[in-house]
Amino acid sequence: MISNAGLLNPTRIIGLAAYAFALVSCAIAWARGGGSQHRKRLAVILMALEAALLLDSVFNLRWLLHNSLARLAMANHLYGGRSGPQHVALDLLGSAVAVGVASVLWLFRGRPSAWLAATGGIRSVGCWWVEVISLHAVDGLLYRRVDGVMPVRLFWTACSLMMGIGVLWDTFAKDAHAHSGKWPAEEPLPLTPS
Repeated sequence: MISNAGLLNPTRIIGLAAYAFALVSCAIAWARGGGSQHRKRLAVILMALEAALLLDSVFNLRWLLHNSLARLAMANHLYGGRSGPQHVALDLLGSAVAVGVASVLWLFRGRPSAWLAATGGIRSVGCWWVEVISLHAVDGLLYRRVDGVMPVRLFWTACSLMMGIGVLWDTFAKDAHAHSGKWPAEEPLPLTPS
């Protein structure tokens, strides 16, 4: 586990706050999902993903995996030649992310809010793997500190915001549609709940 001092740097605070926002947003969407099993399923999947990413961030799990892979490469005298396989892995990852984003665009056609949420999740998983693969040239861009914050954390934050905002938008858009069906535009809304 990481120390409390490691938890209090700006990069970690931003990341933990973004993960917590997305996790709470998914929990709200799941609780308010009503009768829509599709919306509840999306909220549950994204909530599980965010919980895993939050735990990963707290316990540095991706770095434990990265370090294990690096030790394995060193033990097999492959560490110096790992750049080629890292490039291939990043190419495959980029292709998988592109296919995933295109797939959810098709799956959630007509529901841009669900597409936004799912895309944030796919990109988060992609970023997780980019950090595990850890190509030095990419790491140089991701971990360069700007005013104490690393660009990789801003990307993580953007993905978490996409998930949180998207899943809430999807849930409340459903609620607004249900209300518009219940009360036609010609009739005034009741002053008290019925």
